[in-house]
Amino acid sequence: MKFGDKLLGLRKKNGLSQEELAEKLGVSRQSVSKWESNNAYPETDKIVQICNLFNCSMDDLINDEISDIGQIERKEKNNISTYIDSFLEFITKTINMFGDMKFSSGLKCVIEMIIVGLLLALLGHILVGITSSVISNLFSMIKAYRIIYTVIHSVLSVVWFVVSVIVLVHTFKIRYLNYYDKAKKETEESKNESEKIKLEKKENVVIRDEKDKPFAFLSVLSKIVIFFIKLFLTWVAFILICALAGLSTAFILTVIHIGLGSMFIGLSITSLAGVIGCLSLLIIIINFIFNKKSKSNKLLFSFLLSIVFFGIGIGISVISIKNYKIEENATYNAKTKQELKYKEGLVVQSEFLNDITYEFDETKGDNIELEIDYNDKLVNATYYTEDYYNLNVYVVSGDYINNNFKNTYDILIEDLKNKTIRFSNHNIKVKIISSKATIDKLLENESKAYNFTKENTKKGYSVTGISHKISMNNYCDEEPAYNALTGEVKGATSCMCEKIERDNEIIINCE
Repeated sequence: MKFGDKLLGLRKKNGLSQEELAEKLGVSRQSVSKWESNNAYPETDKIVQICNLFNCSMDDLINDEISDIGQIERKEKNNISTYIDSFLEFITKTINMFGDMKFSSGLKCVIEMIIVGLLLALLGHILVGITSSVISNLFSMIKAYRIIYTVIHSVLSVVWFVVSVIVLVHTFKIRYLNYYDKAKKETEESKNESEKIKLEKKENVVIRDEKDKPFAFLSVLSKIVIFFIKLFLTWVAFILICALAGLSTAFILTVIHIGLGSMFIGLSITSLAGVIGCLSLLIIIINFIFNKKSKSNKLLFSFLLSIVFFGIGIGISVISIKNYKIEENATYNAKTKQELKYKEGLVVQSEFLNDITYEFDETKGDNIELEIDYNDKLVNATYYTEDYYNLNVYVVSGDYINNNFKNTYDILIEDLKNKTIRFSNHNIKVKIISSKATIDKLLENESKAYNFTKENTKKGYSVTGISHKISMNNYCDEEPAYNALTGEVKGATSCMCEKIERDNEIIINCE
């Protein structure tokens, strides 16, 4: 196949007209027409431009023995020597360029590339660290969390390293190598010595040209990096879809309740802005993944606008909160009482380790009266006993009512109508009434297994900050026994146990 026929085939295969090809080569359309009809032959420099444009070798283009256009591309794609030659060409040009440059100019080039490399490394450290933490946190409940984090961090580090190499080499190419070739060519072709272009005047010019394509040896790495980027963006798209569903639901709910106050107006604006922002990002990502063109300017404008309105909505909501009364006390609308008799090792505790109020009444003696306030729309007040390291613990529990969503919703709406926001999750409140001596015994028993803070009140005590004091490290086949009343530890026959006390903590260590 002759040169003109191959040029015609390559031009059509790449979707170019004669006018477009002529414009890229800097010749007239008539010249391209003559070449394709085999009535004329281009100059050597034009053949080189054609080879660069269609990514083929000069031998394949002018060798009449090659008759298949597809053969030219297949040979180029499958021949690894092309990538090696490209790499060696890059090295050769770099050496020649630095050989022709002044020392100051070469030093300037090296410093510039070092700065670019350091910026890429810094950016990569931030992005890889944040991305690794975000992704691995999704698996934080898995035991192999640290392994997953290490794998994700390593993969992202390798991907970013490859990206950095490509960016650094391509920057070096368009900033220096391209203009070294251009300056050298113009110098050689110049007839007038005074009009020769000096290399150092071309070094720092930056342009954007379609001919500024990366070297062939970078193409494989680029494809791998793009694949990983698309894979990561697919995961981001999934997260955005979930966020979009949540924000859409939030928008509908806030619009429905917009009559409750300006806070819901702000939340409506915030959720709508979130929907628009997520949708804009999702479209951009999907178009990138499937290589589709998108109106990125409009989508980017929508995303930036959504950020502005998101901030406006948050601001309105925060300002409106000052009109609400914030309380930590739950709503109690029911009361019940329970009678107990003190016995050795008795402790009265709430299931949620809520704060407890103790009130003195010397007429009670060893009798104990429990007053339990609770919200009967949410819980039922119940009681049970348990043996806790030989302590007889009487537990007051608030069992949640099944399917109480409507009641919870009604309470929340009522609070909002009254301009009240409650943060307490304590659905029961316990008051213990007995003689001072009996209450002191109860607290003495409790101090053997629980940490708490006791404060004097006008009528008795207030106990807050209740937490468990005893922990067990058991490496035996049998369960050891610990008596909180006496402080004795009885280990299993197969191992030894010891009691360690430190910082208001009792550790039973058995090995």
